[in-house]
Amino acid sequence: MITARRIKVINTSRILREIWTRRTVSRMEIADSLGLNKSTVTNIVSELIDEGLVLPDSVGTAGPSGGRRPVYLCLNRSYGSVVGSELRPDSYVAVAVDLTGEIMFSKSERMSIAGQNLGQSFTEILERIDSEIKRSCVALLGIGVGLTGLVDPRRQLIRQSIPLRIVTEYDFHREIASTQTVPVFPENDANCCAWGELAFHRHRPVDSFIFVLVEFRELPHGMDTPERTAVGIGISFEGRVYHGASSSAGEFRSALRAESHRGQLSLDPEEAAKVETDTSVRRKFIRELSKNLALIINTFDLEAVFLGGDIEKYQNEVTEILRNEIEKNRAYDDSGECEILFSTLGDRAVAYGAAGMMLDRLFMDPETVEEPGWLRFGGVDLIPGWNKHHASP
Repeated sequence: MITARRIKVINTSRILREIWTRRTVSRMEIADSLGLNKSTVTNIVSELIDEGLVLPDSVGTAGPSGGRRPVYLCLNRSYGSVVGSELRPDSYVAVAVDLTGEIMFSKSERMSIAGQNLGQSFTEILERIDSEIKRSCVALLGIGVGLTGLVDPRRQLIRQSIPLRIVTEYDFHREIASTQTVPVFPENDANCCAWGELAFHRHRPVDSFIFVLVEFRELPHGMDTPERTAVGIGISFEGRVYHGASSSAGEFRSALRAESHRGQLSLDPEEAAKVETDTSVRRKFIRELSKNLALIINTFDLEAVFLGGDIEKYQNEVTEILRNEIEKNRAYDDSGECEILFSTLGDRAVAYGAAGMMLDRLFMDPETVEEPGWLRFGGVDLIPGWNKHHASP
């Protein structure tokens, strides 16, 4: 049985998400969009304004028949912030954003990070950015963590990460999340990038796409990894990131790769080492990657492909080759066009995306979430799943 309290929580969260999505919107537009009674919207918005979470933004013009001019609403940008971080074997990147997604600060430093010291490193990162958070005078509401490897975000487990030297399951919840005073969620790095496009470009109607994260890594001495090129894919279907049956969706291996080859593509280690310095090798890498992406794009009739990471430096080459491969792979001439877009965030793409994932969780629709519990967001019970973030997920 759905209680009156549950209905109010759902409506409050839906209204908040509508304001977040639209950036600025009137009470009437909210009521029309969500199919809610005007008085319900007015009462809930009044509570959110009293709470300081929502602010009047501007006054619109009256309709043709006159009457009261609509007051547009927006989120209070200084109400709270989230931090997105990327943990790499040799460094970290942290980005803090306000509730509208505007970057408040970013920080990147070298640091040795691996499985055996992951929790210690995370604590040290928080200490290093603490002064920046305090200087912003904005409350920290949550932290998203992006890292390479197999990540199960629902159970908060890192199943495996070769670059971070995690070879057996790492309980992120027990070792890290449960020790913090704000919610902390892990996610695969490429998936973070997909979350970022959904969260920070939510006014754009692009819901079904892939985000291709390409990195050319500096390999620490003695690391047992086959090559320095790394490709991960974040997949979004109808506005939600797809994780797959075992949380391994987006793990990439080229269809052209020989069975005996240890890398993700058919490049041998010598070629992989030259991908940034040898134009012919780089174009071979881009072409093989593009053939694989074209199959995915055309099979699922995707609206867009985003590319980020070190590949952003070669936008002209990538666009030319990928467009050509998409056209060659297309079954029908009148198929829809797939936009080729670049993130332009460079080494901050994963961290920024992790912040976007955290914002999306803040403004999630409780009707789509099954876990019990409630998050007290701004003193108001709003969102399922966070009231007991120290409990097992």
